[in-house]
Amino acid sequence: MERAVTAMCGDGGNDTGALRAAHVGIALSEAEASIVSPFSSANPSIMSCVTLLREGRAGLATTLAAYKFLVNYAVVMALLLEVTQFYFSVIVPEAVWIMVDGFTTSIMILSITQAQTAKKLAPSRPTGQLIGAHTLASIWGQAAINIAFLYGSIGLLFAQSWFRCNEFDSSNIDTSLWWLLGDNYEAEVISIVCLFQFINAAGVYNFGYRYRRVWATNYLLVLMYSAFLAVVSAIALADPNRFGCVFRINCGNTQTVRDLGYSASTVHISEYNNPLGHNVMPRHFRWTLWAMCVVNAVVCLAYEKLVVLGPVGRRVKAWWVAKHGDSKIQFKL
Repeated sequence: MERAVTAMCGDGGNDTGALRAAHVGIALSEAEASIVSPFSSANPSIMSCVTLLREGRAGLATTLAAYKFLVNYAVVMALLLEVTQFYFSVIVPEAVWIMVDGFTTSIMILSITQAQTAKKLAPSRPTGQLIGAHTLASIWGQAAINIAFLYGSIGLLFAQSWFRCNEFDSSNIDTSLWWLLGDNYEAEVISIVCLFQFINAAGVYNFGYRYRRVWATNYLLVLMYSAFLAVVSAIALADPNRFGCVFRINCGNTQTVRDLGYSASTVHISEYNNPLGHNVMPRHFRWTLWAMCVVNAVVCLAYEKLVVLGPVGRRVKAWWVAKHGDSKIQFKL
């Protein structure tokens, strides 16, 4: 049994040495002797071993889900948000940064960890490889989908006749006011699409597969996921209002907003840092952009559910095993 991983369960009496020496020890006792074991159970049944395995596998799957969520956050931030900001010489509004880093990421990562353990023990353990094929297929598949939809949204913006004469030009603004470099259509579209992508990543990695319960049983995540999507949808679709103007999305100078035919009685913001004086998108474009974000979310969810965790992924794994033998699919650095 050299180099083997061992487990031991007992009543915590004369077997305390074995409980302590094993990699995983379970004391089936509430007595003080149970302190010699990493785990203890009030249920004096060997089925406690099954419970421990279920909890351990759920913990590993949840930890990996949280890891993938944070990597996805970094990929969206670096390959999408930062690259497009640099290309267009814009910076998304301050409130968007605060929402992403201060609320969305921290709350959603906490919500992911609240997934419940599966009721039945799966026949195999979840992957624990941070750079294994299964993990990378999930992360880079999501990244590819998000990149396609963000650049598609920007392409849609540039196809609009009302936008072509209002592209961002840094020579026409005060660049010393760097925190107002989001007062343009380009930064507005980037903000809306990336906000949807940051939030939806938590929903993607909430799928339990065999080790955690079904998606809807993580009540905190369902609540936060729905609430954040509702907030971002309201910001993207609503006419100029006080809340949207906090994010400087679909807003503008008071008189400019009035000239556009909108009520500006509740709009109180610093002057827009662009010659146009606003970044209010036409209603039909707002709805089109929102629909693209919803489709983006659905495609990401479907990819994770059907490809990575579903029948497509299982068929690819079966093909690999048939061709290369029953060895782990992994990438070596």
